[in-house]
Amino acid sequence: MPVASVKAPMAVPQDRDLSIDFARAFCLPIVVLLHAMQMGIGGDPLRAFNALQGFQPLAWATWPLMIMPVFFICGGFASITQWRRLRRRGETVAHYVRVRAVRLAKPVVLLTACVALVLAGMTMAGMDASFVQSFAIRLAQPLWFIPVYLICTALVPLMSRLHSRAPYPTYLVLAAGAVLVDVLARGAHVPVGALNWLFVWLFAQQLGFGLRDGWFERRSRWTLAAIAAASYGFIAVLVVVFGYSHDMLDNLNPPTLAILGLSLGQACLFALLQPAIRRAMTRRAVLGAVVVLGVYGMVIYLWHTFAMAVVVSLQLVLGLRYPPVLSPAWWATRPLWILAIAAIVALCCLVVPRVERLWPAPSVRRTPLGAVIVWLAFAVAGVAVFLLFGYVPFGYTAAGWAMVTVAVIALLIGGPGVAIRNGARRESEGVAAPANL
Repeated sequence: MPVASVKAPMAVPQDRDLSIDFARAFCLPIVVLLHAMQMGIGGDPLRAFNALQGFQPLAWATWPLMIMPVFFICGGFASITQWRRLRRRGETVAHYVRVRAVRLAKPVVLLTACVALVLAGMTMAGMDASFVQSFAIRLAQPLWFIPVYLICTALVPLMSRLHSRAPYPTYLVLAAGAVLVDVLARGAHVPVGALNWLFVWLFAQQLGFGLRDGWFERRSRWTLAAIAAASYGFIAVLVVVFGYSHDMLDNLNPPTLAILGLSLGQACLFALLQPAIRRAMTRRAVLGAVVVLGVYGMVIYLWHTFAMAVVVSLQLVLGLRYPPVLSPAWWATRPLWILAIAAIVALCCLVVPRVERLWPAPSVRRTPLGAVIVWLAFAVAGVAVFLLFGYVPFGYTAAGWAMVTVAVIALLIGGPGVAIRNGARRESEGVAAPANL
């Protein structure tokens, strides 16, 4: 969907709902803004840290503003639509997973290399090694979305089958799994909390399946409002009775039952707003903004971390002071900080897509599902290296980068199956463009 198409009537596929594009486009700036505001630089010696940790106004604001569940809900809607479309064409599970894995993992290769180069420049310029490492860890944290989304999207064919055959038991099993993990992790201190990366986000993805099949649309507005209220009430009980944090960002890594409740509440609220959103999408200005944010969504999400690295590097080179976090001076400099990041991200939107087009198109050879899963696991493990260690030490960075790069190249090459007769497929066919996070 090129940006130029906004100037003329746009042919929208029959199975596409533009309200989904609106939701993802609307949420993207919120996520980037939160990441930018969380970047704190200060102390003696200088360190990078979460500037908003313990900031109570934000903690309560995360109840409406922590909108990561929306990405998984909308991703579930788009993914099951995509999978059903490909299945009608006779495509295989391996083809679907391969194309999705390439589309999600490929941008990580260039992004991580560029961020690592900036950090290497800071190290060679004599910056304190402990500061560079703390900064590198902060820059790597937004990458968590990539491996989790890779796994969830790879499970779409299986989860869509379960959704078709037994939707309610599937929801219940995922929710029960999340309950069990929280009981073991929080009550018995068994280190199993990471399992909720799957249970909670797959639950949110399944809600997207239900949204796609019209379950929410068939409910009355009062029913949706009641479910949303009950979901937020459930979160309140978790906070007041069971000691969960009232800050939804604290409940995010790994996700807890609070995020599961938030997912259900947000799905209902979105369904309530869908008629108004669809009306808004008939306006050219709204549609144009959504298309632009959709086309450049992956660049904006990933490359705002590179932008922060560049801005901080320039501040250090220019010898600019870092006001104490949350001080009046700090708040006064936030607009300039955000504008500087936005300017670099805008430049990245002009440059990065052109560079990424230098990648070859995926081959049209059949690839066994087992091989696709192996290379997907390689990509997930490579990104996990960045999440565990940050971008420093650079030896780990090189290892993680090599794993992702090898996985992408292997998936692009495909095989060893035979070529698909009349099977050349544009890579974008396998993605729910434009907002394909």
